[in-house]
Amino acid sequence: MLISLDEKHERLLRRLVEEKHQGRRGAISAVVAEGIDAVAEKSHRRAAAKRLIEGMRKGVDFGLRGRKAYESRDEIYD
Repeated sequence: MLISLDEKHERLLRRLVEEKHQGRRGAISAVVAEGIDAVAEKSHRRAAAKRLIEGMRKGVDFGLRGRKAYESRDEIYD
């Protein structure tokens, strides 16, 4: 696989490789793989948050079918 980077991102990648892996063989691939994993995890979290928010907007059906669960708050604290 061939990946083209502009100078700024290539310098950044090489700096990360040096910091994390001291320039070892295969280190560029490891840093790229870590980056892909991070992007995938972020995407997964965003999708989960979106589902959670949609669920909150939709609400929960308690099966009351329009009836009240109680007539007054005092009933709850008997």
